[in-house]
Amino acid sequence: MTSGRVALPEDCAGEIFAALSGSFPEEGCGLLVGRLEDGSVRIESVVPSPNIAEAREKTFEIDPGLRLRTQREARAAGLEIVGHYHSHPFGEPIPSDTDRGRAAGEPELVWLIMGLRWGGAQGLAAWRMAPGLEPERLALDIIEQGNAG
Repeated sequence: MTSGRVALPEDCAGEIFAALSGSFPEEGCGLLVGRLEDGSVRIESVVPSPNIAEAREKTFEIDPGLRLRTQREARAAGLEIVGHYHSHPFGEPIPSDTDRGRAAGEPELVWLIMGLRWGGAQGLAAWRMAPGLEPERLALDIIEQGNAG
């Protein structure tokens, strides 16, 4: 578990916003690559994924081939997949019941959720969800590239 903090470089935040806005009004998704530092999560890069779910307007599914390739590349660079991001079109940046159910299989991952509306982003929040517990909202620090937080 983390100490409840996620460091997200501003350029990664911009990439997430662009990818998720581009998929609106369907859910967009991608992977978060980084490392654990002093118990917190430090995101180093983001990897957009096509949403391969059948009902993309209300759920997401990351391409498993992309996930495997990203995992291999991250390990080679001394990093790991630390979580994923997705959008909630016409919704809030809080975990849905579907998110909670899916998180049970990977409780160590960070879930970064962006609420979107026609007017743009409605918030970005980081979560960790362990089975049987309420989702834990993590502090999300948008940092300058290269800033250790």
